[in-house]
Amino acid sequence: MIEITDEAPAAAAPMSPTPLADAVAAPAAATTDSVATHSQGPLVIIGSGHAGYGLAEAVRARDAEREIHVVTADDGGLYAKPSLSNALALGKDAEALLDESALAIEKRLNLRVHAFCPVERIDAEAKRLHTRLGELDYGQLVLATGASPIRIPVAGEAGALLSVNDRGDYREMRRRLDALEGPGRVVIVGDGLIGCEFANDLAQAGHRVEVVGLAERPLPRLLPEAGSEVLREALARLGVCWHLSRSVASVAADEEGYRLTLTDASELEADLVISAVGLVPNVELARAAGVDCGRGIRVDDHLATSLPDVYALGDAVEIDGQLLPYLAPINAGVRALAATLTGTPTAASYPVMPVMVKTPAAPVCVVVPPAEAQVSWRVTATADGIEAGGYDAIGRLRGFALVGEAAMARRSDWVKACGQAQAA
Repeated sequence: MIEITDEAPAAAAPMSPTPLADAVAAPAAATTDSVATHSQGPLVIIGSGHAGYGLAEAVRARDAEREIHVVTADDGGLYAKPSLSNALALGKDAEALLDESALAIEKRLNLRVHAFCPVERIDAEAKRLHTRLGELDYGQLVLATGASPIRIPVAGEAGALLSVNDRGDYREMRRRLDALEGPGRVVIVGDGLIGCEFANDLAQAGHRVEVVGLAERPLPRLLPEAGSEVLREALARLGVCWHLSRSVASVAADEEGYRLTLTDASELEADLVISAVGLVPNVELARAAGVDCGRGIRVDDHLATSLPDVYALGDAVEIDGQLLPYLAPINAGVRALAATLTGTPTAASYPVMPVMVKTPAAPVCVVVPPAEAQVSWRVTATADGIEAGGYDAIGRLRGFALVGEAAMARRSDWVKACGQAQAA
């Protein structure tokens, strides 16, 4: 995620107020195999998340000489964003989540990180970025701009709703909880993947957790009804209370914290309110530059956008009409795009890609059936959960859902079976 901030850079090398291109040294002499690529100018990646840094590392592994720039609005530190939703029970603060500073990444990968440098616009005709700190020309541009939390309309103290989508957000969440005397009263708005992960993490850490969700059950887009019920009961045993088929209408501050009025007129009290209702791809920069966008940045099978020499990768991307904000498709895209950018055009190939949900109370693994597939679920109960296969009208396995430790022990068998069905 890109965090917009006006703080001075701390982790990256000092920036010159002159145009960025003036401060960039000329690229080193290219090898014979990559002369054409090098002559195009530097590779510039917008975004310092898993997709952006993963691509930079993959390109560097294939080409030791390529000039690479990573432009980011935050401090450029590398960390695993999925860790945000299970770090509390592990006792990790925001600093402990950091894996590598921007300066360390610069040294290790021999590239330039432009930290605290939000991009204001892209001039696709001139192949130039306009940033808060100057201009930067590119030969090839990759948009790894990620996604931002959806903001739901709430009357009253809407600012009380905290979306935890980066280390800064997590630091603020910890600050609010640490200011309390003893366990806190936490209301989580959202019954999806992130909401359930935070519910498990906060309840396991000893806080009183209540989940508010519009759906009738948790993880409605990922699990069959039987799987949702196993997860709901497992989290309830941790102390999580559920308020489903409703949302938050208003939030009022009082001496004890916050009073939430739900859409059914019931009320909840909270010390902390977390909004986890989903993410929306960051497409504004791309759309303003003339890139074809739908729900996300539209790309072809080589992850190329509608503009020459402009590619996209990660949570902001729309592939065949679908958004795939998970690590497995991003990793597959990283490998293919790194090859393409270093002179070997390669289409991204997506194998069976399980989605893991970090809810230790009832671990979940899902391969989501394709959107166009009409599936029926065949559910088998296990010692502590369910196994379920999603089959189409002619009996082909198109996806599966595993909930509980017993089902997770057979994960590899399900992945293999799903892969064979996909190949057939």
